[in-house]
Amino acid sequence: MVFACTLFSSSKGNCTYVRSGRDEFLIDAGVSAKRICDALANVGGDIKKISAIFITHEHTDHIKGLAVISKKYGIPVYAPYLCARYIKSAFPEVAPFLCENNPGNTVELLDTVITAYATPHDSQGSVCFRITTPNGVIGYATDIGYASEQVWEALSGADSVVVESNHDLELLENGPYPRALKNRILSDYGHLSNCDCGTLLCRLVHSGVKRIVLAHLSEENNRPPLALAAARGTLMGSGIRVGDDVILRVAPPDGICEIMNIND
Repeated sequence: MVFACTLFSSSKGNCTYVRSGRDEFLIDAGVSAKRICDALANVGGDIKKISAIFITHEHTDHIKGLAVISKKYGIPVYAPYLCARYIKSAFPEVAPFLCENNPGNTVELLDTVITAYATPHDSQGSVCFRITTPNGVIGYATDIGYASEQVWEALSGADSVVVESNHDLELLENGPYPRALKNRILSDYGHLSNCDCGTLLCRLVHSGVKRIVLAHLSEENNRPPLALAAARGTLMGSGIRVGDDVILRVAPPDGICEIMNIND
């Protein structure tokens, strides 16, 4: 049995829940511990049953809840070396529970294997994941400046994929952000645009991906209908039938979006 869903997904906070056989774990903890606990309860989960938290990188929207969670529940936290070093300095409460999880590393839980891959992002240490469950593979990659070979390796051929569709180029260019921040977002170490995400999605569907969740949308520089329209248009332009060949969803900033749900 596998159930995976996003709980929070935006530039203001990210957290994803995976229940895989006997394993229950989180990817990122970028909102308050209370909000995470409440969201888990809404999907039949319980923070006391979480056996691990896998961190993509050390930006606040991915680690905000770690200190309180560590104090109260002492859950192991897996993070790349430089990311872990930052977390240890910023949140000493987390230090006893940190486990180094560099690109190429594989963590084996009871029924699940999680492999980390390097991602191009302007952080001290950043990874994405390929999650092998008893009922299929989930690829998970947000905060990526471009679709690198490592990102492709993590996502290709997965059954379900969570991938960043961060910004609409026109909204970003015409928005209030200073030029330096716009350039950072547009760089190869920034965030993936709707346009570039669509191009990646076509390759992913041809590799066998059947379910896609668009994630980490900027609340300032994107809108769910824009992200969906861009992805749908690119896929249909390549002859891929959305709804038939692939299921396409957008993760809300605060709320559940199902990634995989198999009850076997």
